[in-house]
Amino acid sequence: MKLNKRIEKTTEYILVKLKDKNLSNFLVNTIIDIFLFIYIRSRFQYLNNDIPLWYTKIWGDAQLAPKFNLYLIPLVAMAVNVVALIFTLLNRYYLRYLEDVLWYCVLFFNIFIVGSVLRIIRISSIPFSSFINPLYVKLLVPMSFSLIFMLITMPYFIDFAKKKKLITNPQVHSHPGMILRAPSARGGGLLYSIILMISAIIFIGFSKQFSGLYISLIMISVLSFVDDYQNTHPKSSYRFLENPVLRLFLLFLSVIPVVFSGVMIHTVSNPFGSFVKLDVIEINIFNSSIPLISLLVTSLWIVWLMNVLSWSNGVDGQFPGIVGIASLLVALLALRFEELTDSHYQIAVFSAISAGAAFGSVRYNWHPSKIMWGFGAMSAGLVIASLAILAQAKIAVSVLILLIPFLDALFTVSRRILHGKNPFKGDRGHLHHLLLDKGWSVSKVAIFYWLATALFGLVGLFSPERIVLKLTFLIMGVVAFGLIVLNISLNTRKKETPPTVL
Repeated sequence: MKLNKRIEKTTEYILVKLKDKNLSNFLVNTIIDIFLFIYIRSRFQYLNNDIPLWYTKIWGDAQLAPKFNLYLIPLVAMAVNVVALIFTLLNRYYLRYLEDVLWYCVLFFNIFIVGSVLRIIRISSIPFSSFINPLYVKLLVPMSFSLIFMLITMPYFIDFAKKKKLITNPQVHSHPGMILRAPSARGGGLLYSIILMISAIIFIGFSKQFSGLYISLIMISVLSFVDDYQNTHPKSSYRFLENPVLRLFLLFLSVIPVVFSGVMIHTVSNPFGSFVKLDVIEINIFNSSIPLISLLVTSLWIVWLMNVLSWSNGVDGQFPGIVGIASLLVALLALRFEELTDSHYQIAVFSAISAGAAFGSVRYNWHPSKIMWGFGAMSAGLVIASLAILAQAKIAVSVLILLIPFLDALFTVSRRILHGKNPFKGDRGHLHHLLLDKGWSVSKVAIFYWLATALFGLVGLFSPERIVLKLTFLIMGVVAFGLIVLNISLNTRKKETPPTVL
């Protein structure tokens, strides 16, 4: 009996210890070692029979060992991870920062091991193709820059927002779709735009093809700051911006610079395999020929995607993940061509910067959020829509990348119109609201949107161009059916729930 109690107590202790950072640190280091094992396996055929493994020995043949011994390195690293985990589980004495220091040492050891293996393989192999496209690796620099930039500046921006009282308080401010439970700063989208433009100027400069996008971003930034101010100050003289028709007009106005700079849709695919040309009617403006239909279609498409993304900004952590993943997919789209130009690479860099800035805000936007994106979320839709057009991505691929937000927006607008309501006036009927009503947690809903964006985006990215349109319609039909079933089930449940008698 005593033995059973002791086993039960020990098991309970280990489970408690695993709930903290120990298990996550162990998994991170284990993933590094698994990657190392896979990399060795993929390069094994290119290695010489003997490789320099024992660097502690005298230079020459003494350092050489059969190439199969290279697998010992990830095995040793795995053993170090296990020993570190056991040590943290058996450590019953509280020593501040001891476990953090231990895992940092293990992480440094694993990174050092990875570097050593990469060097051994590089100097001991016949030529082989890169495991990862070098262009993708180059994108890590601008992406990391904007990510770190966001991580460093966000706390100061939150303090600035608090001083200016740019705070949304659910006890004071009301919105039909609000699920906020505690006060949160506003303006995350504004900071995203600022960091995006500064980083883009550093890595790309004042490129002609992005000049219109810069101007449009500045216009959206000014509009978002004013809107965040009026939204958090009920007695503000800018309350007229709450008018949805005025907002829509201002959005179209802000899109004009990017469209007139040359970001336009000239052809649209149809399901029968041909193309519909949009540049058949031209008008002269300031001695320049502007394709009228392309101008209108592009403006409508960009403004629509801006709203589509903005409406998916209702749950903590949901929006930056969608923006970051979508930006990375656009970067890959820009680099898909066999003959790449400087323009393609600049689009990819701009997209990578957008991804870094978005992912950098996750730490502060995750539940419970310290800051909300606010109206500045529109800037992310502007960037993704514009870069996708510049990357010559098909509309069908853009729809797949943003499939869940896209269909949610279609359902929302249709539902509001059928109920005789303003299609642009907020309510509590978006997909994330339905999932919350279904019992999902806030974090679970956010992760669902992240995974859906990645999954459908990769399908669009790797699908052959000749079938991507038909595939898009097929997937849209399946997902739309699921949304309909979800709506019906929740509405039925609400009707069956008896009213509470007071």
